[in-house]
Amino acid sequence: MFLGIIIFIIQIFKQKFVHLKAFILLCITKYFYMNKDKALESVNEIKELMEKSSKFISLSGLAAIMAGIYALVGAYIATQVITPGTYSIVALELMVIIASLVLIAAAVTTCILSYYKSKKTGQKFFSRLTYRALWHFSFPMLTGGVLCISILMHEYYDIMASVMLLFYGLALVNVSKYTYSSIVWLGYAFICLGVVDCFCEGHSLLFWTIGFGVFHILYGILFYLHYERKKS
Repeated sequence: MFLGIIIFIIQIFKQKFVHLKAFILLCITKYFYMNKDKALESVNEIKELMEKSSKFISLSGLAAIMAGIYALVGAYIATQVITPGTYSIVALELMVIIASLVLIAAAVTTCILSYYKSKKTGQKFFSRLTYRALWHFSFPMLTGGVLCISILMHEYYDIMASVMLLFYGLALVNVSKYTYSSIVWLGYAFICLGVVDCFCEGHSLLFWTIGFGVFHILYGILFYLHYERKKS
């Protein structure tokens, strides 16, 4: 009788011990997964801080879309102003003026939108990082600008659009190291388009419109969907 009571007590203790082990294991599992989630959040926060300190992340998808719209408007004006009866030198002057106005409008819009976005992201707009990104973008652009002046002087007008596309693409590839890495693909697209334009005579305005107009708008939309909509 006494032995049966002892066996009964031991069985009850074993059952409670098993439940206790299961409870402890459950607590450890939950604690592990909670720590795992917190660790992932910490890694993402550290990644964002590193990007803020090493890359210029104040670019806006709307700026790219607006630049594309400016280019499309400029191309439309060019087709209305420049007629088959327009002298080649006059047509060239009009194209240079239109392209310059598009460039200025796009640059001003990009600066304004980037300035306001930098306030939201907490990144300083006027910083060493901004100047570094601007320099790596401007150097190929200035080089291409000098080459364009040489082309005008030597009257090699047919390759003007190709040079613009190529050097703008090189500028995007060059600056991609200091801003969003996806910009490098836009740069590759411009370079490929510029190479194709070199071999297609008489379609300079079409390729210029596709590059500076369509490519910018498409990239701006994808940029917004991938980077900006998630954060909003």
